[in-house]
Amino acid sequence: MDHYKLFINGGFAESASGDVFETIDPGTGFPFATVAKAGRADAEAAITAARRAFDSGVWSNLSAADRADKIYDFADEVAKQTLELAMTESQDAGHVIRLSKYWGMVGSGLLRNLGYYASRHFPWEEEIPYSGNAFAPARELIYREPIGVCVGIVPWNFPASSAFWKIAQAIIMGNTIVLKPATSTPLTALIIARAALAAGIPRGVINVLPGPGGELGQILCTHPGVDKIAVTGSTEVGREIMKMAADSVKKITLELGGKSANIILDDADIDLAVNGACFGTFFHQGQVCESGTRVLVPAKIYDEFIEKMKQRTEKIRVGYQLLPDSHMGPLANAAHLATVENYVKLGREEGATVLTGGKRADVPGLEGGYYYAPTIFTDVKNSMRIAQEEIFGPVVCIIKYESDEEAVAVANDSIYGLAGGVFSGNNARAVRVARQIRTGTVWINNYHVFADFCPFGGYKQSGVGRELGATGLSEYTQIKRIHVNAFAAVESNFTMKCISDETKITSVQYNCPTNVISGHGTLPAIYKEVVNLECKRVLVITDPGVRRAGLAKRVQDALVEFCVGVYDNIDGDATPESMDAATAMARECRADCIVSVGGGSVIDTAKGVCVTLKNGGKANDHIAYNRLQKPQIPHIAVPTTVGTGSEVTNTAVVRSEKAGRHVFLVDNRIIPNTAILDPQFVLTLPVNAIATTAMDAMAHAIEALTSTMAQPISDGQALQAIRLIRKNLPAVMANIKDEKARNELQFAATMAGWAFCVAQAGLARAMSRTMGMLYTVHHGAVCGIVLPVVMRFNVDFAMDKLAVIAQTLGVNIAGMDNRTAALAAADAVEKLMAESGQRVRLRDFGVAENGMDIAAFHAICDPAALFNARPVNDPGEIAVLYKQVF
Repeated sequence: MDHYKLFINGGFAESASGDVFETIDPGTGFPFATVAKAGRADAEAAITAARRAFDSGVWSNLSAADRADKIYDFADEVAKQTLELAMTESQDAGHVIRLSKYWGMVGSGLLRNLGYYASRHFPWEEEIPYSGNAFAPARELIYREPIGVCVGIVPWNFPASSAFWKIAQAIIMGNTIVLKPATSTPLTALIIARAALAAGIPRGVINVLPGPGGELGQILCTHPGVDKIAVTGSTEVGREIMKMAADSVKKITLELGGKSANIILDDADIDLAVNGACFGTFFHQGQVCESGTRVLVPAKIYDEFIEKMKQRTEKIRVGYQLLPDSHMGPLANAAHLATVENYVKLGREEGATVLTGGKRADVPGLEGGYYYAPTIFTDVKNSMRIAQEEIFGPVVCIIKYESDEEAVAVANDSIYGLAGGVFSGNNARAVRVARQIRTGTVWINNYHVFADFCPFGGYKQSGVGRELGATGLSEYTQIKRIHVNAFAAVESNFTMKCISDETKITSVQYNCPTNVISGHGTLPAIYKEVVNLECKRVLVITDPGVRRAGLAKRVQDALVEFCVGVYDNIDGDATPESMDAATAMARECRADCIVSVGGGSVIDTAKGVCVTLKNGGKANDHIAYNRLQKPQIPHIAVPTTVGTGSEVTNTAVVRSEKAGRHVFLVDNRIIPNTAILDPQFVLTLPVNAIATTAMDAMAHAIEALTSTMAQPISDGQALQAIRLIRKNLPAVMANIKDEKARNELQFAATMAGWAFCVAQAGLARAMSRTMGMLYTVHHGAVCGIVLPVVMRFNVDFAMDKLAVIAQTLGVNIAGMDNRTAALAAADAVEKLMAESGQRVRLRDFGVAENGMDIAAFHAICDPAALFNARPVNDPGEIAVLYKQVF
């Protein structure tokens, strides 16, 4: 078995006593790792290290921006641990792998988002322009400063996520922390500590103490060297910690238990509401503090609702957590399994009816695991203990009500107030009900949705304070006011004559604002476009190949006096380093507009430059999703391929060596203002490159059409793109000088870009990007290779769309059933690849056969896989696809 050590003062060590304990895989009931067991001496050492680090100023005295630089490094190191975090969290805490595979991405994103916010937007210093005290004119300054040594105590249900919350908020705000993971699930906290060590977080800033909660909690919560305690746990534990913290008046944040109400209104989409009720309760086996375990259903739809919910619940697969097809895994430990069983017994005794479940789940071959079937109680009164007490398992109580007012009253009839949900077809009504519920978070037509910039915490006995967002970060600071008197003379000081004293998938969003100018001889329009954008100084960004072809020079000439420089040091993918170098040149040239001339990597680099030039700092600071608040530096794109689509999209794909994978800058505010599609700019493109980039655009269009975010506007664009490529790619292959066909291929790429900007991509994109990252193969070339096998992989999940694609590709589908027609679409893509002379095997690019399995793991973690028509959870399935085209 693997062995894990304590993390104290920047190093891993055995406990002072030498004691160890075992951690159990709840799916099997067997131990799988040993862990050093911290005691009093270790707790003292950790607190001493944290106090020394804080008082030295090695961390607390850094500027927020300097701390953020280290936090970004920390985030990159966390990203590197994605696979180990996924496997370990599953085995240690029972998370199904389809959930745990995201903790690396989520934790890395949390660190980046909160680090960025703290360094750029958090009000560390502010000035009150008018104090409100007319008798003491002065300058009034407010400073927010770190608290000191924090203790973070996290639960066993979400050990990695909770550790990220506690560590990120504490250290981003300049504090140091001693983290106490739950005794039964300590491992991922130690992996996070390893990432912090690799990132160069100073010694003593983060300390992790696995061990017995009672003994260590008493020491940590009463120690005079601790300034703040942050706890996620049960309300019973929270009460005890408040008592322990009271003697030394420590600042506390408590995120405690819940018995949340999920209110179904009579105008709700019943299928959405049923799925929301099941997800709200059975996600992670119901071991979620804010689970919607009281489902309130109006009498008029009660019978229909419970029948649908029963049917939906019985489709949930309970199985070993590392199996990709498991929806629910085991409960956390044997004692908790017994607790859930006792509550189900109690519910029966109280007179409630078990509609389904109510027993252990049978998982063949894993009889020692702690599995329990998802359980529904009906005929429940809100006064019953099963409706009032936190069961913390896959058990839901359905309660009938007659009116909105009664539903609100039932929801509020609880000692808890952590979260809740409202499902309704009327936003105004739903918000009106939500406003009346005394709870910290209410989701409307959704559940279990957390966001880095949104505060989370509870009313009543569900907690004290908030976590996340500006409010959560503020919990880790203390406020100082400095009053600078306008008159430094006692004669002028009126107050001294007396004594006195003073603190937001099926919706459609379409935003494609690019002005597209296309046709023979349209390049000169760029001159007027610069004027239209109110710019005067243009930096051209390109690459060496495009510059050698003379295309950049033609753009320079068309810009006349507006061109103030050309940056061409882009080799392959866009990188933070190339973005920073181009930004430095833009600053030196005082550029107020960027013109990109090239393929996707050039255009994506230009997007990063526009953001960095506008917002300051380095490109790495801005790697994020939808964080920008204002228009960026104007950008005109002149694509020199027929496949990028980036000239109209909101995404920049960035190759990050630090993170070990592609990262993304995604924001509607980075969509280029103008795209000029002059076919003369692709006349010099070799026929092989034409085919490669056209098939890249084909992949964009097909994946947009079949994605989970597809909608009618993007469908139309995607289908037209497919039609244009099918029509014009053979024409260009037959006559390389066919300018009209090349121009229509440009149109196809742009329309495909519009489509996937709205609908996103899918597994083919994830697989091709992975090949690009691991083997520096152009992802566009790989897209065409993997696209047909992905289409077949998706066939039962996108059958109708694929059949339409087949027809659009010229397949006569008369007499075919939909599935046969759908498969014919994949055959047609393969035929088009062959006709255009493309390489159709990965081995032709020097890819190693023994790398297929690890590539599959990376591919399922790529964000594009989130939008694939068929759920992507099993790396084994993806490895098979890779091997099919090897």
